[in-house]
Amino acid sequence: MCIFGIYTNLKKDAELHYTRQVVQALEDRGVPYYFDDALVKAMGAGPEASCRGRKIDVLLVLGGDGTMLTAARKYGPQGTRLLGLNMGRMGFLLDTEVENLRAAIDGILAGKYRIEKRIMLKAGILDAEGKIRASAYGLNEAVISQKKVLRIVNVHVAVNGLPVDNWRCDGLIVSTPTGSTGYSLSAGGPVVQPTVDVLLITPICPHTLQSSNIVISGNDEITVRAESDYGSTVLTLDGQDAFEIGQNETVSIKKADFGVEFIRYTDKNFFLLLKEKLAEWVIK
Repeated sequence: MCIFGIYTNLKKDAELHYTRQVVQALEDRGVPYYFDDALVKAMGAGPEASCRGRKIDVLLVLGGDGTMLTAARKYGPQGTRLLGLNMGRMGFLLDTEVENLRAAIDGILAGKYRIEKRIMLKAGILDAEGKIRASAYGLNEAVISQKKVLRIVNVHVAVNGLPVDNWRCDGLIVSTPTGSTGYSLSAGGPVVQPTVDVLLITPICPHTLQSSNIVISGNDEITVRAESDYGSTVLTLDGQDAFEIGQNETVSIKKADFGVEFIRYTDKNFFLLLKEKLAEWVIK
């Protein structure tokens, strides 16, 4: 039997209105479910209701794109399939509007859905001896920038050990295709169909008149050395996890050994969705 997990952004569903609807829908169908750790207390449940240590087949994610990014980093390594129930504004990563949650659950139980696989990043900070000091995963992007002030950073980029380019810029973005519609797009990077197996390298505001976006194979490894005259630089994953980069340290970024599987219950056209969502950015 399919075991469900529930992951809720408690800021977007502070009263747990939709979360309780999900619980009721699962109970009405006799389906076992568990809560993400942060939700256990909010629901007044005990530790036995937690997803921790259990094999969760499907995770229902209630929130926005940021919520899905966090859930993907936490549950992607476990092979859990994720369905997003959109309560946010953009909703690139979330398949179904939260009002349609019952129909989506019925579709999953009936097997009426498809799986969309996305690659993830693994980023590591290597010390002067080449040993990994810290590492983390990201679904959208890894960003290297100044830590506290917006100042120029000198970045030296290599792919598979071969020098590619040096930039004086505000920072560097290494993005997955999933992240191509996020920070990378705002920095002038190309839009890439999310299921393609490539990585994108996009400097932020580079001091050059030449085209500087690079697309490489998903099997390549990127190494970055960042230099700044204004203090420390920092590595940030998905805008959420940050790690300070020390002097004489380098950053290694490559495709993770695992990806994330999104459940697609609706039949959305990525390019039409992109056009619709980007139109929402226009200030009226």
